[in-house]
Amino acid sequence: MQSVTDQRLALALDAARLGTWTWDMAAGTTVWDARLEELHGMEPGGFGGTFEDWVEVLYPDDRAECLARVEKALADPGPYILLHRTTWPDGSVHHIECRGTVLVDGDGAPIGTTGVAIDVTERERRRVALTHALAEKSEVVQTLQQALLPPAMPHVPGISLAARYVAAQRDIAIGGDWYAVLRFPNNKIGLAIGDVAGHGLDAVADMAAARFSLRALALDESAPEDVLAQLDNVVRVFESDTMITALYGILDPVARTWTYATAGHCPAVVRNADGSTYLLDGPPDPPLGYADSVHRHRAELEPGATLVLYTDGLVERRTESLTTGFERLLAVCGVGPADPDALWRICRPRCSATRRLTTTLRLWWRRSSSS
Repeated sequence: MQSVTDQRLALALDAARLGTWTWDMAAGTTVWDARLEELHGMEPGGFGGTFEDWVEVLYPDDRAECLARVEKALADPGPYILLHRTTWPDGSVHHIECRGTVLVDGDGAPIGTTGVAIDVTERERRRVALTHALAEKSEVVQTLQQALLPPAMPHVPGISLAARYVAAQRDIAIGGDWYAVLRFPNNKIGLAIGDVAGHGLDAVADMAAARFSLRALALDESAPEDVLAQLDNVVRVFESDTMITALYGILDPVARTWTYATAGHCPAVVRNADGSTYLLDGPPDPPLGYADSVHRHRAELEPGATLVLYTDGLVERRTESLTTGFERLLAVCGVGPADPDALWRICRPRCSATRRLTTTLRLWWRRSSSS
């Protein structure tokens, strides 16, 4: 006669539709209950009763992983989890999740395992379907985003330009990072970069509005602080609930100056020809939509200098301060080559170890030392 405890356990297992097993290593036997046989598409008594019989019912592609997990659990006795597929006699494939623990003798040596299993086929199907749906959405958003960014860099004598947009590699959500490059008739260049808070289609839409608005406002070569002040008004009217940072400046290749204004954006980096680096970290004005006024800043650039503009994904990591991220970027720029494309290839892996939370954008400028 079953004890009350055994009866309660049986009721719980039945309610959860859990199957159970016990593997006795010394005897070479594995005992399955009827529910576990059912989960594998077997009639009662259909399981052969050995460890090898269990291995045989595993989906071929899952066997190596399952055996490795069991061996690891036996080496350091304790609980473990397996997720594997099995093929029923009708050809259908089912997903089984097993939660087991290693049984030990008085000396702590493993003598077998016991545990419970449940069919998670529907959960896995939903997960796969959701993954595919999100991947398709991500592809659409990223394609749209790339279409809204500049197709090519302008050509100006004595100046090398390169731009890269890299989406987060482990996160399907596409962000609102943006940039713009304008060539004025006097060979001056307007450079802008910004970041819209959020992800997905809404962020891309806000990114497009900010980028196109800035280009329109800057066409007459207005001073950077005036461009951002007007863009601030646009954001207040049309995007009042959106956080947008921006950095815009005009590069003069003759005077070798970078005149700029910043609305809450990351400071640009200057790399001189001798490898020395520094941040243009004058006090930024608040993000767009929150600034009462926007101030002008001016930097002298040496021949052969490289100007690096970027969004926060290049320097931001969860476990450290932004100061550490800035220091890492400065160090990498200092030891890297001056060529914008070549410097990008070094900075991306060394600076952006964590790319889950945001996208990264790099815009480089280098004035050749001969001009």
